[in-house]
Amino acid sequence: MKQNSEQKILLTLFVLVFIYALLTMTVAREFVIPSMATSSNGHLEGDPQYYNSLAIKKIQDIDSNGISSFELRPAGQGVAGVTSALFLIWNSPYIVVLINSILHALSYIIMVIILREWFPLKTALICALPLAMSPYMMFWFSQINKDTFSLIGSLLYTVGLLRLVMRKNSSLILKLFSVATAVVGNIIIWISRPYQNQMLVTITGAILIVVFIMKVKKHEKNREVAGFLMASLILIGCGAMLGKGAQSDQTLDSFSEFIYINHFPMLTSPDVPADVPADVSATCYKSLDNRNWIDQPLLPDILNIKLKSIAGQRCNILNILNFNNSATILRSFKERNRVFDGSLSVINYVPHAMLLGIFSPWPTDWLSVIYSPPSVFYTITSMEAGMMYVGLGGLIIWVYRGGNRSIFIPLMLSASMMTVYGLATPFLGALYRYRFPWWMLMICLGLAALIEVFKSNVKIR
Repeated sequence: MKQNSEQKILLTLFVLVFIYALLTMTVAREFVIPSMATSSNGHLEGDPQYYNSLAIKKIQDIDSNGISSFELRPAGQGVAGVTSALFLIWNSPYIVVLINSILHALSYIIMVIILREWFPLKTALICALPLAMSPYMMFWFSQINKDTFSLIGSLLYTVGLLRLVMRKNSSLILKLFSVATAVVGNIIIWISRPYQNQMLVTITGAILIVVFIMKVKKHEKNREVAGFLMASLILIGCGAMLGKGAQSDQTLDSFSEFIYINHFPMLTSPDVPADVPADVSATCYKSLDNRNWIDQPLLPDILNIKLKSIAGQRCNILNILNFNNSATILRSFKERNRVFDGSLSVINYVPHAMLLGIFSPWPTDWLSVIYSPPSVFYTITSMEAGMMYVGLGGLIIWVYRGGNRSIFIPLMLSASMMTVYGLATPFLGALYRYRFPWWMLMICLGLAALIEVFKSNVKIR
């Protein structure tokens, strides 16, 4: 009976969040975007317009040559392929708004399910609201974008991983069901950002090894340990297979043999000019030249290649400054003169990347809301950062008072992902979108812990 009641509550909240998302995305497309940004038919200039043009072109191909001409990734962009399929159903940008609203509402429910691993339903429902209401992402989700898919895929993956790790003495069938949930998340991520699965495989592998060792040390039943090992290997294998496919993968892989010849390497953005890069990115690209880059001999080749790819992505992001140097954009770049000249320099930057990826905008940036020109983005992100700072304090107290330490699993997953993004992305505007699922997971967990601490204090009194 209690379970049925909880399901009804979740269904009701799904409908409410869906309506909220649908209304706010529609308002964003019809009124906000046309009034404050360059747009075409509600599509923001840049990636959204580019993805829309690819989807329209693909629809025209299908009309001319039949459904066999459909591509999941026209020009390497999975989100454009998905949009072209949606346009076959309803050739209107509002099919995108509708689907994004559904996916966003589902993401809220999945976040609640994650929080329910440690906290009561009421706490979980309240503390997942920052994700549900996020004003800046409602603005962005009104567009054709990759982040809607990344969000729901990341949260599904987290649910599957948590249930695999945290369910004790579960049957092999339940373990495989947990893996299937995570793999569905992998597949959704693979559509938009396959390289994210590469990151998840590495971090998840480390987590699963630690859990496996703990199970062996606790002398758990052989059947339990063997089932966990089998499920873990399937999860890692599926994640590895779903780590390639998009244009961005080709761009990052190209840096392994990169030679600087006074022009841009292959890039995904349609707005990058085709002339010689400005000094702000030229130095960065020159450091990646095989004649200048220094691999770390103690590391395996594959790791050296990945570290160089991270450095290359940082150079790609710096290209933004070659065609957009507004005051807000300049303010959003952190340490844009930082250049990596080898694998060791990337590794040495990890502690700072962790601070940037997890904690930015820092408290010293919060006053930027009163700068001229004022920034809505900084206003929203500063408020969210404040919630996270306070929430982390609540988490520390909650764990200290006996809270289940398994909560460190999603926290470490989130922190690791945001650290990698901090290494590769010196631009806070892009970093915010890339890290959004993990940023929100950490915020929601922190707020839930804070509420439980407060409730326990009230009871004591």
